[in-house]
Amino acid sequence: MINDIKVGALIAYCSIKRGNKKTLAFIVFVLSLIFLNLVFLPSMIGGLSGMFTGFMQDYPYGDIVIEPGGDNTYINNADNVLQIVRAVNGVRAATKRLDAAASIEHKQKVVGSTITGILPAEEYDISRYPYIISEGDFLGELSRDEIIIGAMLVEGYFGSEIYDNLGQVREGSLVDVTYSNGVKRTYKVKGIMEGTFEVVDLNALVHYKEIEDVYGLNGTEATRVVVRINKQGTEDIVKEKIISAGVKEPAFTWADKSDKILRQAMQSIGAINVMSKFVSLVVGAALILIIIYINVLNRKKEIGILKAVGITPGSIVLSYAFLSMFYVLMGIFVGLILYFTLMLYFQANPFRMYESIKIRPEIDYLFLIQNILTMLVLSVIAGILPAWMVSKESILKAIWGR
Repeated sequence: MINDIKVGALIAYCSIKRGNKKTLAFIVFVLSLIFLNLVFLPSMIGGLSGMFTGFMQDYPYGDIVIEPGGDNTYINNADNVLQIVRAVNGVRAATKRLDAAASIEHKQKVVGSTITGILPAEEYDISRYPYIISEGDFLGELSRDEIIIGAMLVEGYFGSEIYDNLGQVREGSLVDVTYSNGVKRTYKVKGIMEGTFEVVDLNALVHYKEIEDVYGLNGTEATRVVVRINKQGTEDIVKEKIISAGVKEPAFTWADKSDKILRQAMQSIGAINVMSKFVSLVVGAALILIIIYINVLNRKKEIGILKAVGITPGSIVLSYAFLSMFYVLMGIFVGLILYFTLMLYFQANPFRMYESIKIRPEIDYLFLIQNILTMLVLSVIAGILPAWMVSKESILKAIWGR
């Protein structure tokens, strides 16, 4: 077996050395494009998925979110929950929020929205709300009778042409908010927030005390307790610690919540990704198979002579396996150069959607290794099959090319 490998490697080396260099360059270039197609689209999809899940962490859910249990509308002991959560090892910060359905009116234009009551000072450690104010200022601790409006509710901002909006609302404008219980309040627009995501830009923010007063709450209720942790990737561990510490309400990681929202969209994108990967692998294997098959046909006489002088069929088959592996390895090498060049470019110049959403591809090294191994296995199979078929023919038949 060792001798077969040595002889097969020598035959493959001589074949490459004597071969047409332009043809070799073309084969390698085509294989590099196939490999690039195999790994580039999933990287873009990974960046897209990461962007959406990042929104979930940075705004509605944090790293972990605690919600009311059963049929309860509120977490009735939110302050006690916060006290327990903040004492858990691994928790960086936590806050409570109150959500309410409402309609917002400005100069006869009315839109439905979710109004979120927040504690402004605590949001700096929890979310990006304070950092996405495109006009005006963020809420302060004394911001009563003031509101932050999402950009998609304001004419002229990204997305406002798709959804109903309030027209030319600006900092200092007055809007009327009618809550789901019928209470009506007039607010001055403190600022406009633009996160370029519907979950953010179709909503509005007010001080926690506003929602508390409107619904007659006593200050210990919350519809959500949002938690940020010290180390990403430990969400499940910290969630179990929170439950073990005595929190009775249901706790969810950002992945739990975003998976429900994004599952259908990402499944559709994933199906496209799987189909693209399958086609690339089939095309790559077919290309190797055709190359080796043509090579075998053109060298059928030579194979017969090699068998006549004592070269074993195993050595001949292995030589073509080595030859196809060489083609694919060179294609993968060039493909990796092209791939990382594109990754560096798109990291510096992210792909833009709707002028304001930036998508940076994600590099998954495990995924790269899996695809390299897959292409190598397919190359060996595609290289062996035609050579094995010819090696089984009789010496005279191979020499005469019949």
